[in-house]
Amino acid sequence: MKVIKFGGSAITDKSEFKCANLSQIKKLAQAISTVWREGMRDLVIVHGAGSFGHALVLKHGINDGITNDSQRLGFADTHQACSSLSSIVVSALIEQNVPAVSISPNSIITQKNKRIVGFDTRIINEYLSKGYLPVLYGDMVPDLELEGSVCSGDQIMSYLGKDADYLIFTTNVDGVLDGEGNVIAEITAENFSQISAHLKETKNDVTGAMKGKINELLKGGVTSYIINAGSPERLVDLLHGKEAIGTMVRGKSHS
Repeated sequence: MKVIKFGGSAITDKSEFKCANLSQIKKLAQAISTVWREGMRDLVIVHGAGSFGHALVLKHGINDGITNDSQRLGFADTHQACSSLSSIVVSALIEQNVPAVSISPNSIITQKNKRIVGFDTRIINEYLSKGYLPVLYGDMVPDLELEGSVCSGDQIMSYLGKDADYLIFTTNVDGVLDGEGNVIAEITAENFSQISAHLKETKNDVTGAMKGKINELLKGGVTSYIINAGSPERLVDLLHGKEAIGTMVRGKSHS
């Protein structure tokens, strides 16, 4: 299984409220369609929430849990917005003749203090076995301590990575960049502390931006790639087993 993330920064305009980047979504859908037509069916897509999720989490003050009716309404509002973005992504895939099916993380994931503790993957595997393309996304989910919390697409990627051949993240940059704007070819647990000095914090990103993404990947035991969504041919190349411009992240082995 290969798990691919459409980054929220790539498929939405984070400077605008609930603004989907339709042209970029179409390009990524076309890339998936290319390998789908060739018979590559062991794919799962996860996408970020971007401007459909982050701003609403901050607006409703629900990043640290749910304690009142106003926040419950905010939880529902944010979940609905994330679901609407997933509908746009799935529609683009269907237009490219890919039988994509959106699966709400809200229905199959439970967290405890913002970390996944329950993930029913049976529906994902069932769709895969029948020849569908499952699509998950960053979402608001039940939380055993906080009532409800943000479950980032990156955390979903990390969890699914346990059973994946590799993970591919498409973002709005060519990979992880150093202080001079050059792509860092490889990141490991050993060199991350040095590299993390180059990674900027993003105030309106409630899931940790690039630093949070790398932290999630380093916890896993599978190789991951970070590439530019603006060059979808790189996604196709990686799926074909070829090299592509980007950053490789080597997670800790669980063996």
